[in-house]
Amino acid sequence: MFDMHDNRTTLAGMKTRWLASREFSAHPGRALAAVGRAGRVLVTANGKPKAIMIPTSEETFTRDLEMLDRVALAQAVEAIRTESVMNGTDNLTMEEVDTEVAAVRTARRRRK
Repeated sequence: MFDMHDNRTTLAGMKTRWLASREFSAHPGRALAAVGRAGRVLVTANGKPKAIMIPTSEETFTRDLEMLDRVALAQAVEAIRTESVMNGTDNLTMEEVDTEVAAVRTARRRRK
């Protein structure tokens, strides 16, 4: 029996089905059909999120991949911002930033 064990709605109102990786492995065709019906499926392993499947097509896959690239970039920027707050570098003045950049450039020239 194919059983997606959870169905959650996000703030945007889009439903997300949760699917155990074991169920996905046993019934990949049904899992792909569920993506079309639910809009997206969160695949879990041992109850922990591991992957998100979203619908795509020959017409939209390039745009979909570009959108996922933008999401990955936003996550990277957020991680950098969080790290700068944790390191206390989020309050550097422009003069301090310029000094740091100059030091890094000097060190790179010395390595060449």
